[in-house]
Amino acid sequence: MSFLFGRKKTPEELLKQNQRALNRAIRDLDRERTKLEQQEKKVIADIKKMAKQGEMAAVKVMAKDLVRTRNYVKKFIMMKANIQAVSLKVTTLKSQGAMANAMKGVTKAMGAMNKQMNMPEMQKIMMEFEKQVISVILLIHSFITSTIHSENLLVTNMVADESQ
Repeated sequence: MSFLFGRKKTPEELLKQNQRALNRAIRDLDRERTKLEQQEKKVIADIKKMAKQGEMAAVKVMAKDLVRTRNYVKKFIMMKANIQAVSLKVTTLKSQGAMANAMKGVTKAMGAMNKQMNMPEMQKIMMEFEKQVISVILLIHSFITSTIHSENLLVTNMVADESQ
């Protein structure tokens, strides 16, 4: 039956579709706001024209219309800000989904790596390495000690020869 209704959209596709709808709504709001601002300029010009002619009743009506237009412009600006906030939340959700997918991949890789590791064998290798490191340290220590001792004897003999 799924072929009749189309396939189910993935969350990524839904996010992309919603993001496009939000961007389209923002563009539409900008267009309407621009139209209202142009209308506001025309009303201001008409108010000035009517005021010069002394038509105060018409000026009052136009002034009310001007205030109403300015209030609508403010509302459009607020709606745009709210839609942009929703768009930012959608973007955040998208990045969180990508991060979750990445974490899922890392978890799988770590699980595979743990399966491949032989812990008793690793411990045995590390203990052997530690023994070898200790023997090298002891060898270096005895070499340094013997070198210092022989240099002390050499210096003592040189001082004794010079004093004679």
